Amino acid sequence: MLDLPRGLAPIDLPEWVVERLETLEAPVDLVGHSLGGLVAAHVAALRPDLVRRLVLIAPPGMGAPRSLAAYAGPLLLTLGRSRPSFLARLTTDAFRAGPRNIVRGGRHAASTDIRAAAGSIVAPTLLVWGARDRIVPATEGAAWREALPDALLLVLPRAGHVPMVEAPDDLAEAIIAFREKPLDQLRDAVGV
Repeated sequence: MLDLPRGLAPIDLPEWVVERLETLEAPVDLVGHSLGGLVAAHVAALRPDLVRRLVLIAPPGMGAPRSLAAYAGPLLLTLGRSRPSFLARLTTDAFRAGPRNIVRGGRHAASTDIRAAAGSIVAPTLLVWGARDRIVPATEGAAWREALPDALLLVLPRAGHVPMVEAPDDLAEAIIAFREKPLDQLRDAVGV
């Protein structure tokens, strides 16, 4: 597991990940959530030889760039409906990251358009969205599915933007099933 450095500019994160992956026995299965999913997609586009399978959980970047303010309402609504234990974890992470990095990451996620680079992603990809995601709506999954030639789209009905907290068993089951299926069978199942 790689924990992305919080002080590095988001635009530099894909290269940082590539440098780490080059030290491992490639190719690897790469999983990323939200901004981390956008980073993982950039890595898969930059260095297809390093990524065997890709799992993207609610990544931004496929729709038209939005202002950071456009995310504020959905984010506040999501936070208002979150469990206290999740809010405590989120608060701890926010203090570790600091306001500057949070805003910088949010701006990057809101303004990055990966559509041009998506055609370079050749790894079989599992796209996962929560049906209740207000921050990066599940409707964006269809645009990702259309842009990636080897992608499966799964929408988890009981999850929002953070399925690893809201529907952890469903998410784990989907990732395990995706990882265990032989690559040639995945290629035959695209679009199912």
